[in-house]
Amino acid sequence: PVLYTMVESGRRQRRKPRLYPAVIALLVATGSFGITQVHAQDTSISLEEAVEAAVENYPSLKAASVEIERQRALRPAALDLGNTRVYTGSEEVGNGLPGIRNQVGVVQSGIDLLGIPAKDQLNRAGTELAVSGYALAERELVRDVSISWYRAFAARKQWELYVQLDSVYAGFLKAAELRHKTQETSRIEFLAASAKYKELVVSLTRARSEYSAALEVLNRYLVLQQGFDIDTTGPEVPNDLATLPGWISDAPPVRFYQDLATVARAEWKVERASLLPKFEFGYTRQSVDGERGFYGWETGISMPLPFNSQLARTKAAKLNAEIARHDLREIQLEIESSYRELLTRYRSVAGMLEYYQAEALPLAEEQIEAANLGYRLGSIDYVQFIQNVESAMNTRQEYLRNLENYFVIKEQLEYLTGI
Repeated sequence: PVLYTMVESGRRQRRKPRLYPAVIALLVATGSFGITQVHAQDTSISLEEAVEAAVENYPSLKAASVEIERQRALRPAALDLGNTRVYTGSEEVGNGLPGIRNQVGVVQSGIDLLGIPAKDQLNRAGTELAVSGYALAERELVRDVSISWYRAFAARKQWELYVQLDSVYAGFLKAAELRHKTQETSRIEFLAASAKYKELVVSLTRARSEYSAALEVLNRYLVLQQGFDIDTTGPEVPNDLATLPGWISDAPPVRFYQDLATVARAEWKVERASLLPKFEFGYTRQSVDGERGFYGWETGISMPLPFNSQLARTKAAKLNAEIARHDLREIQLEIESSYRELLTRYRSVAGMLEYYQAEALPLAEEQIEAANLGYRLGSIDYVQFIQNVESAMNTRQEYLRNLENYFVIKEQLEYLTGI
């Protein structure tokens, strides 16, 4: 004990272990350098900032916004006045007679007055579909960005966990070296400590790489040019774990499919209106036998025969409207089923997080501290130390996995409920 105290307090010169330089070099080249690089990022992005950047920059949302403008630009197309024909010519000419001279004539044909209401309804439905499509694209983007951000958040926490364990295992290796030098234990214990420390360095490097990969996935939505980091200053878990999201009556996918069914029905009405008569008007300025001041006019209607291709298109449009109605019902059933499944998982994961926060995490922290102190004092051997630290490590990792799962389920529920 006296010799142990002297060596531990630094009163006696100690040689560096031969295995240490390689381990420390590997840590500096990978783990410690990675820590410096991640913290050296220019910007720390919160969840709200990530969502705002994605909504501003993501191309698909811009395309959905342009689609709204396109549909609004089609609104005047409902007023279909047909085609204008301008002509000139002569009638009853021959036998030396000048006949009737049509100096100029104008005919407006294909005036679809009876189809205007149906076309206007289709244009309005198309605009509503574009608006709901934008809302759906925005909700999908917010969901995907939030899930990617939370996964990067969890990867960051995993990496920080390994950084914390680095100091624990560094102390473990130092104590094992001291025991080996004072011949309290065999070389096997020192080699085991060295192996565990090297294993930790590899895990630390892998955790940093996974965090960097998670940031790359997130940046696919943010489209940022400079480097950034995840802002972890806020609370990990909201206090209202028991609060459940609302019902799915106003879910963005349901609204989109409702508008899709409305458009299909409006298209059928437009095709049906194509069977209605179209009007035609004409006016001609004439000269008869060389005398000016005469005019002619004509009016009429045109309509397709009931057995032509237009009737087939009308029937197909009606069937398409029926298909859209069934698709709407199918998506409603799928969303209701997904909502119930996610709600069950949400309650389960929320309960597990409450357990981890109240009991498991404090116990894991105490377990690491006790193992570290016990090994230094010699009350436990290296096997017990490793077992206790790995048990506490598994508890923390399981907590982080449940935390990530909780946030993913939460975002999926908010997407379905339209929150």
